Parts: sequence; structure tokens; C-alpha cells
Amino acid sequence: MFESRSPSTAQGNSSFVPSKGFSHSNRQPDDQDEAERWLVNTPLLQFDHPKIRVLATRLTALQATSRLKALAIVKYISALPFGAIADSTGTSAMAVLKAGMGDCHTKSTLLVALLRAIDIPARIRFVSLRPDFLRGIIDTGDSPVEHGCAEVMLDGKWFGLDSYVIDTQLAVAAKSRLRQEGRRLGYGMHIDGSTSWNGSSHSFAQFSPSDIYSQPLRDWGVFDDPYQFYSSTPFVKGRLDWSSRVKWLVGAGMVNRKVKELRLSPSGATGKPA
Repeated sequence: MFESRSPSTAQGNSSFVPSKGFSHSNRQPDDQDEAERWLVNTPLLQFDHPKIRVLATRLTALQATSRLKALAIVKYISALPFGAIADSTGTSAMAVLKAGMGDCHTKSTLLVALLRAIDIPARIRFVSLRPDFLRGIIDTGDSPVEHGCAEVMLDGKWFGLDSYVIDTQLAVAAKSRLRQEGRRLGYGMHIDGSTSWNGSSHSFAQFSPSDIYSQPLRDWGVFDDPYQFYSSTPFVKGRLDWSSRVKWLVGAGMVNRKVKELRLSPSGATGKPA
């Protein structure tokens, strides 16, 4: 799920460069070691599980290149309905698969697992965003929000994306509301956000490279999975305690109710007779 933190420390030097995407995204790896580093397994990824491997193989069996295989997997993840999962820091890829839905943290976990299962290097970059993109589905105050984006290595280059997080139906509803309200951010989306990826460039839905206000306030770096980020980064480590888990259990329910309402009524009409 999306995590919110105190604005005083979360704002800092952002290494997001509008013209180039995330730092290091297009850096040529020094050697094969970097690619192999992002092929390891973790308790959350579980990509050695037969169901993960079978799904990855089935999705990519007819695709001839790594790029086409990656596109097929991203398309599958994109089609999963957006839904907030309370324990997004510790939800495994298998649990996401069973739930049949996910948010930025959990969809990213499953995406990285499927890609690594077929030997495509992948990782999650965590950034802090202004909370405006969540307006309409949850109020987090003015605190920045921790957000996970996948990075996929193809032909020696890293491509950043989060366009798989919001499914197409929800994105259409969100953008409809934003246009009605004259806003650029809200309901989990940027009005110019993308819900597709071409496999050869960056692709973002929650912010826009052309809109400076929406861009990440801080880049926390790259990780194998959400638990690694939260357990190794002191500023956000508190997310793992029980009080935070209870708070986000309640928050996830609120988000999912708002998302359901948005899907049923993109225009904001109640559907009830006058």
C-alpha cells in the first residue's frame, strides 16, 4: 500500500531527472555482476515456487525476445485490479497471486518475481511523492507518501515504470473525475499518467516527468522487495511495528471502499433517481 511519512525529513535531494528518468535508469552496467545481482530470490519474491514459474512460463511462452517477455508480464500485472493490501511491506508474491489484486508495493513484488523467474533482472525503486495523487481515495494530510516503482533491465538499460499499478478501468474513472474537478492529481493518478508500457522507455501513472510538482521529492534507492526497503531504511522502519500495521489495515479498507465507489460511478453521480 502507499505509505505516508513526516514531511520534514522525507523531503530532500531528489535524483529524479525529468529528461532522463530515475538516476541510473539508463546506465550501462559495468559487467554481468549487476544483472546477476538483480536475479536473486527472497522470501517475499518466492520465484522458485512452481506456481510462479509456471505462470511466468505460460505468459511468455510465445514471446521470442526478453523485451516481448517483459511486456507480456507487465500486461498481466496491469490487468490485475488495483486494491490496497494492508500488510504491503510483508506480502509475498504468492499471496498477491492468490489475492488477485494489489497496490504499488504488492503488484511490484509479483512483477519482480515473475520477471526474475525467467531471468530478466528487475528491482523496486522507492520514492517519496506529494500526497496529492491520493486525494479522493485517502487523506494522508500533507505528509509525503512512499511509493514503489519497478525497474526492468533490457539490453543493458534500466527502464522505470509504475504504469501497471492502476488498472485501466480505474484509470479511466480517475481521469474522468480529475477532468471534472479541474485537477491534475488525485484518485491514484496523474491526469497525464500512462497505464501502458512500450518496453523501450519509462512509463509512469502516479506522476508525470513533464509536471515538476508531481515528481518524486526523494529517491530512496533500489531494493529487492518492500520488506528489504522498510527493514533497512531507518526513517521508514517504524512501518513494521504493530501500531502501524493496524493503522494501515484500517486505511486499506477505506481505500478499497473509495476505489469501489469510483469504479461504479466515474462521474461522481450516485445513480439514484431524483
